Amino acid sequence: MKWTNGLRSVSIIGMFLFITIVLTGCWDKKNIQDINYVAALGIDYVNNKYVVYSQSLDFTIVAKQEGAKAKEHVPVWIGRGEGETLDSAVNDIFTAAQLPIIWEHISAIVFHERALKQDLRKMTDTLLRYHEIRFMPWVYGTRESLKELFAAPNTFNLSPVNSILHQPEDVYMQQSYIQPMTLREMFIHWLRPGSTLLLPSISITKDHWFEDIKPREAYQIDGIFAMENDHFHGWWGKKEISGLRWAIKNVVHTALQIEPHKKTVAMISLNVPESNIKVKLVGQEQTPKITIRIYIDGSIEETLTEMSPHKMELLAEEKIRSEVQKTFRDGLQKNVDLFSLRSEIYQQHVKYWNRHQKGETIRLHPDMINQVDVRVKLKDAGMVKLRR
Repeated sequence: MKWTNGLRSVSIIGMFLFITIVLTGCWDKKNIQDINYVAALGIDYVNNKYVVYSQSLDFTIVAKQEGAKAKEHVPVWIGRGEGETLDSAVNDIFTAAQLPIIWEHISAIVFHERALKQDLRKMTDTLLRYHEIRFMPWVYGTRESLKELFAAPNTFNLSPVNSILHQPEDVYMQQSYIQPMTLREMFIHWLRPGSTLLLPSISITKDHWFEDIKPREAYQIDGIFAMENDHFHGWWGKKEISGLRWAIKNVVHTALQIEPHKKTVAMISLNVPESNIKVKLVGQEQTPKITIRIYIDGSIEETLTEMSPHKMELLAEEKIRSEVQKTFRDGLQKNVDLFSLRSEIYQQHVKYWNRHQKGETIRLHPDMINQVDVRVKLKDAGMVKLRR
């Protein structure tokens, strides 16, 4: 009996020691406040050197914000490194690092215009050699100071992660003008023959939001940077590319101002256009002729004069057609294929593409777009259905 009790005591002690050893398996884990989580990465090129900026957030404060807004400004920590190569510039950030740096939470990568004029493909290849950086961060170009861009305070004292920089999709759903792009989508453009990369441009504005009467900085998407065959083709402002939104299949909602004779008569809201581009080879020389078809419906938001819905539809069709043609011609003046028409030629007539040295000798000209067929259908005027 005593032997049995002794064996039971030894078993209990052994089990206790085993559990104690297992529980010590997390002794080297760090708390969230003891790690530097990088949320955004910025790349510049100054004086023949790469300059890299990192935007880090204080996650202890971000966590406290859950379910409530902060009463004071949420601080942002910005790291800086430089070097003759991009990799050496990134590693330079570690030089004065006070905490272990984690890269896997990056949700935005911003390239300054000066960096875009270098080898963008090589830079992204270098970044992806860091196994923690994934294909899902949003990518932008900018002409702003990266330090000032990353330090811009968010409206309503929200965390910086609740901004266009890190979450552009929600705002794009309300006003679809320039489509946000992920790192994965950027690579798809590179791999698709004849495609032109249109990188969204992000900047800071002080003209739209005020805290009481004090101007507040806010992010805005103000245009695009065009890249074709790894060559930089400049910056295009939002007003210069108004026709692009009608050829983008992921447009959700966009507004159109009807202004015949340069005087506004109505404001309409248009939704999810259905667009397609058809390429025909015409004549003995097989000259490409392109037809763009756009079908779109929407509603009347505001009218400033008496006008029938049918008349508004005709005016809207005319303006959309004009915007598409103007954007195409403006691109040609700078030798940029803004609508990626070469890619459409490749997809629909690959033999023609191959005969012209894989697209190298295909030249766009103003008469290449043979027709822009636009159909607009206005279904309602806000809460009121339209009667025909």
